[in-house]
Amino acid sequence: MRGERVTVVGGGLAGMSASAFLGSNGYDVTLIESTHKLGGRTFSFYDEETGLTLDNGQHILAGWYDNAFEFLKTIGKEPKFRSNPNLEVYFREPGGGHYEFKAKGDNPFIAVAKGFIDYHPLTLIDKYHLLSLRELIELDIAERLLRGKNLSWLLDHLKQTENLKKYFWEPFVFAVFNTSPEYVDASIFLNVLVKSFDKFGSMSLIIPDETLDELFVAPFEKYAAKNINLMKNTKALNFKVSSGRVESVMLEGGAEIESDYFISAVPFHSFPGLFKEDDYRKYFHGVEGLKPASIVSIFIVPEKMPEGFNNRFYHGMIGLLGTKAHWIFFKKDYICAVISAPEYTVDGYDEIGNDALCDTVVSEIRDCFPEFRDIGIRRVKYFREKRATFLPSVESAGCRPDNSSGLSNLFIAGDWTNTGLPATIEGAATSARKCSELIMKKN
Repeated sequence: MRGERVTVVGGGLAGMSASAFLGSNGYDVTLIESTHKLGGRTFSFYDEETGLTLDNGQHILAGWYDNAFEFLKTIGKEPKFRSNPNLEVYFREPGGGHYEFKAKGDNPFIAVAKGFIDYHPLTLIDKYHLLSLRELIELDIAERLLRGKNLSWLLDHLKQTENLKKYFWEPFVFAVFNTSPEYVDASIFLNVLVKSFDKFGSMSLIIPDETLDELFVAPFEKYAAKNINLMKNTKALNFKVSSGRVESVMLEGGAEIESDYFISAVPFHSFPGLFKEDDYRKYFHGVEGLKPASIVSIFIVPEKMPEGFNNRFYHGMIGLLGTKAHWIFFKKDYICAVISAPEYTVDGYDEIGNDALCDTVVSEIRDCFPEFRDIGIRRVKYFREKRATFLPSVESAGCRPDNSSGLSNLFIAGDWTNTGLPATIEGAATSARKCSELIMKKN
């Protein structure tokens, strides 16, 4: 057993993952969380108005989420998932137009090629231009080619047609990056594309069949009870820095925790506040340049759900085309409509009231799904996570810090760090894995 002390500040997914990875490797881990709950931006809440337990937003996972699955394995969680090893996506558009994209087979390239051949909205010209994707993935110069370019530029460079953008790339980008192509760094897009084509099953989309609390928080708390010193409702004020290292973390109320290593796992907008101004200016820069983006979830409780609707399409998940809502998830008792980064992707969003936006989304669902046109709506709930993510733009690339820092014993975890991934569950878990490995290499 190593026994070195590690203090982790921030009990979101990155902080929980780092604590579990290090705790399972014999470190004496203390996890500090300022609120009464863990999970950060992945949490569930009971809504008295609807009588339902809701997630703060629908989260999907992918087959290439290796570190997220390793975290679940570490804390002894057997997840309840609905998935298949192939990529299967369904789309609807106003007027009831419906399309299916299915990529089946052991070889990802061949499976996707067959999927596009059978994908009805695409023309022969569309399918011809898709041939450039394999070349992009396999070219050694791809990273150099993409440096400083956004995804909109890349799609145009690859001669992807407007039809391709509408019926495949834009909904795919909203699902993975939570924004539109113009705000996505092309290098990050390439990283995700390569991971998706890595092996059979990597491109699978996975729908949790339980709440975020049940999936992540409750099993972690059970694990922490035996393996980690968990301090909730404890606010970390700042790190005490001396001679290029962190000596301790100061807590509200005057307490001080000394440690061999420290991990900051707080959101990017909270990170500068963990340091005295002079220390932050000396050792860090750029984080304040990251731009937050919100995610709106609209929960709709109909008087009844059509028979088996939550199992239609791909486990109730379907993309909408040409609408304000980007993705719809049909649950047993309710519908969750997701709008990603509306302040950037919905024209006039700031002038649209919450009630008006809810009414628009309900109308979009009725227009895209005739089955709901004659069904009454019992409740509609608007929920906005204002800083759910950050824009994974070209400009953000220089603002994302590495997981190591200029302080020899301080490491930085979070989906906003330089993982090469967008702000996803896997991004958070990957940052935690990198921090853990850096600490373990110190010994």
